[in-house]
Amino acid sequence: MSGIFAVVHFLVTLFFSLGLFVLWMRIFLRYFKISSLHPVSQAINTFTDPFVKPLENLIATAKKAPRQYDWACFALVVIVEIIKFILLSFLLYKAMMPITYLILFVLTDLVVQPCNLLFYILLVRVIMSWVNPQWHHPLAEVMNKITNPLLALGRSIIPDISGFDFSPYIILVILKIIVLFMSASMPLRLI
Repeated sequence: MSGIFAVVHFLVTLFFSLGLFVLWMRIFLRYFKISSLHPVSQAINTFTDPFVKPLENLIATAKKAPRQYDWACFALVVIVEIIKFILLSFLLYKAMMPITYLILFVLTDLVVQPCNLLFYILLVRVIMSWVNPQWHHPLAEVMNKITNPLLALGRSIIPDISGFDFSPYIILVILKIIVLFMSASMPLRLI
């Protein structure tokens, strides 16, 4: 019977992780001011608009100019995180976890999810720089815009050595350390 629980746990976390990655990507696109006419923005907005638009209508802020932060999408991320951990606690422990644990898990996952997303975006960028250095694609533009500030931080830590740029590897290690530290610090095994 524990094999079935392992499969269900995997499928539930996969479903929520993919949904949260798409929502975080929407937040990143807004933060980095990528045009809503960009093909990647259009794809992400197509998937997320049915869920985010009702929250935007509830929040109803003045829409005079595009805002840098997508507060409605962030609120949806928090709601999805709460649902995810309530569902996982009932699935694994057959009881509701204490509210302090729930808040702790949600806050931790609000750090872990963007770090994981940045890790994978940077990893794809590194792999594509090896496979096809002249890769020109709308997705490449978005990945470059999102990861360039991180790579600048990495270059400030370790500059180029003989023309080899170690900044992606430094940032990948830092992101993974953050994720592992946050995940290992949790009182229960849910993440």
